Amino acid sequence: MNTQTHLLLASALLAKRGQKARNIAVVAGALLPDVPVFALFGIASAMGYTSQDVFGDFYFREEMRNLMGAFNSFFVAALIAATGWVWREQWWGWPMVFFAAAMTVHAVTDLPVHVDDGHRHFWPFSSFVFNSPLSYWDRSHHGGVVSVVGAGLGIICAIVLWRRFPVTWIRVLCGLAITAYIAVPAYWIWMFG
Repeated sequence: MNTQTHLLLASALLAKRGQKARNIAVVAGALLPDVPVFALFGIASAMGYTSQDVFGDFYFREEMRNLMGAFNSFFVAALIAATGWVWREQWWGWPMVFFAAAMTVHAVTDLPVHVDDGHRHFWPFSSFVFNSPLSYWDRSHHGGVVSVVGAGLGIICAIVLWRRFPVTWIRVLCGLAITAYIAVPAYWIWMFG
């Protein structure tokens, strides 16, 4: 699943009007699992490496797999949630719980759509990676269908958030997300048939 869809889904499920700390935590928790990949891509690109170097080699190195595992781990999310629960009387307790919940939404929705590029969701206790028959990007593993379903889910979540948050900047972001879900595939179809 694409990062923006993870963000929209976690926000639609967990964000609430008038709960700024909670909502910031949800956004951060939904984005955190993909941070290592973005950092890897950014650093490698700045050093002159190609996308093939990043996603054909660096992405699959043991150190990177463990780092991504830590950011996508159900156990790490559970530890964060438990810490927030114990300290729930503090201003940051409940936001930690929602941060962990958004991480979990991200991890759970990644699990069924990674063929051979999945994450170690049970890190640090196991290096097991679930190899799904479905991919969110690889057309040889139903990537076209999965991406359409993901886009549909993203559009639905953007509409939910549009209705929940009558704030101009949020509605602009939701509108841009909906436009991107429609315009990007339309562009690729138009350009490459």
